[in-house]
Amino acid sequence: MPAQLGTEREKRSRVKLVGRVTCRDKASGATVTDLSDAGMSLQLTYDIQATQGQNVVIETEELGRLNGSVQWTRGNQIGVRLITSSNTSAKIASFYKFFR
Repeated sequence: MPAQLGTEREKRSRVKLVGRVTCRDKASGATVTDLSDAGMSLQLTYDIQATQGQNVVIETEELGRLNGSVQWTRGNQIGVRLITSSNTSAKIASFYKFFR
């Protein structure tokens, strides 16, 4: 069993939520493919040239508007670390309760 280096992985769920992501002044359609309490993975329709550390806004019908920062990019996929707040946590908990 590999060592976790003192950190546990966030529990992630496979989802398919359609929405929109905005980074700086560029926007793209996006599909949320993985979701956890701390972040998400997005498949982008268009390359918005997001780079690590940039702030993004994600909007979906199910989750509403969420803010985060880019943690990684791989082609047209990006990983986003959500800005944690009670509002963000409530939106994600509500999604699991009502939409799953």
